[in-house]
Amino acid sequence: IEAPIPLKIRIYRCDKEFVLEPLDQMLEHKEIYGLIVLDRRDANIAFLKGKSIVPLVKTHSQVPGKIKAGGQSAQRYARLTEGARKDHFKKVAEYVKEQFLGLKNLKGIIVGGPGPTKYDFIEGGFVTTELKNKIIAIKDLSYTGDFGLQELVDKSQDVLSEEEIADEKKVMNQFFSLLSTKPGKVSYGEKEVMAKLQMGVAETILLSEALSDEEIDKFEEEAKKVSTDVKIISTETREGAQLKDMGRVAAILRYEVS
Repeated sequence: IEAPIPLKIRIYRCDKEFVLEPLDQMLEHKEIYGLIVLDRRDANIAFLKGKSIVPLVKTHSQVPGKIKAGGQSAQRYARLTEGARKDHFKKVAEYVKEQFLGLKNLKGIIVGGPGPTKYDFIEGGFVTTELKNKIIAIKDLSYTGDFGLQELVDKSQDVLSEEEIADEKKVMNQFFSLLSTKPGKVSYGEKEVMAKLQMGVAETILLSEALSDEEIDKFEEEAKKVSTDVKIISTETREGAQLKDMGRVAAILRYEVS
């Protein structure tokens, strides 16, 4: 069995117990974003998991440098450049397909890079339709490489915030819909939700950010024991304000409980 993303840690230990902490940390953020940074010479592919950038692939093209005086003809140079550019795009697209296609927890893909190369790559028919539809933002960057990946994340905070808010609204609307149609499939209030959590019937718990860190930790620890999803809901949206007024804690249950 392979981890869903590469582990950046090596542990050598003779012991009877398995070391599971790195895997637990990986599972804390189930949703990931794909990152692609490229120009005509280089490309980097990575995951964004929580706030961590996880590099996956780094590749370099054979696109020739600027033509020198007295060297090859301009026509030959143009042909070589165009051929190498297409090969570069095909190689990057293949890596993107290998890393991203079929990932159920891939929330979206963000592409960035200096100049127009990123648009040529996206609009040139190199990326599969399924993955192209996953692209949620394209950003102009000053760098490629590891600096480019960090710059891409920094410049995408607006998009990531919107995605997070949209996700919060979706799960809260699901809760309110069930509350009005199947009230036995939801629960709210700290004591009520904790009881459902300890019974193992809570599929997803919704925690208002108005809770203290200690209260959130308490619910997260219980949720981990029974594989329950945890969503932290901001108080800045209408739905988040309603959750706060309802006792700051709610749950969507695995099945109806009378």
